[in-house]
Amino acid sequence: MASSYTRLQLRDFQTSTADLTAQAYTFTLVNNNSSTAYFAMEGVRYWNGTEFVYKTLFPSASLSALTNCTVVSGSTNAGFIINPNATATFVFTPTATIAKEQMQFSAPNAQVFSLGDATASGSLLGVDLAITP
Repeated sequence: MASSYTRLQLRDFQTSTADLTAQAYTFTLVNNNSSTAYFAMEGVRYWNGTEFVYKTLFPSASLSALTNCTVVSGSTNAGFIINPNATATFVFTPTATIAKEQMQFSAPNAQVFSLGDATASGSLLGVDLAITP
């Protein structure tokens, strides 16, 4: 599974395009801004047959090989601070399959309109995401 998400998409939470199986995935976060940027991955709230609970991502997955970023994580989420004008990477390794609808990603990318933005999306600055196995 290889997937990518644009700055425009990451302004809102995005669920994974495919299940994440028990293997290593490299997350590549491109920050084209001259200040730090942020990225979050979270387990979503779902019905377990008895009650609503949040998908626990950690410790059922691990993070390693962080480059150009720092992380703070809890049992259901991880928040990343990405260095200015940098490409950050980390390896996310689930120990069991995480269903695509139980995990979501976001980056609070600023909406900046410019004559250089031919799409008028306001998505010139912020974080793009690519995930590769």
